[in-house]
Amino acid sequence: MGRTERAIAVALVLLLVLGGAALLAGPARETQDDISAQRDLVASQLSTVRQQLDLQRQQLDVARRQLQVAEQTRDLAQQTLAETKDLKALAATTLEVARHTEAKAGVLTDLTRRLLALAEAIRQLAQQTEQHAASLDRKTGPSVP
Repeated sequence: MGRTERAIAVALVLLLVLGGAALLAGPARETQDDISAQRDLVASQLSTVRQQLDLQRQQLDVARRQLQVAEQTRDLAQQTLAETKDLKALAATTLEVARHTEAKAGVLTDLTRRLLALAEAIRQLAQQTEQHAASLDRKTGPSVP
């Protein structure tokens, strides 16, 4: 191989190497661009997932507060129920006392009516006694004090 042939061979080898490098560099650059785009997409997705996680934590906090309110409401309802049962028992006792009082008032009313009738009978008897005494006084004269 002469010098010219060698120079051509080296030039061909260089051309092949450069062509091969160009063939590899083009897709490698596109692949690098694709990787960069995917990296940006994954970073964006990670940011979205973190925002969703923060939102889920906030929702969990709200749910916990709602649970506390629900438990307080339940406790208040149970207390109100117990107090209502106590009030119902007290009302039943009051009704029973009122019924007894009404019965006693009926007896007292009847007794009062009898006493009034007796008082009327005594008044009439006293009136008759006065009339009889006045009649006796007219017949016999006034009594001596």
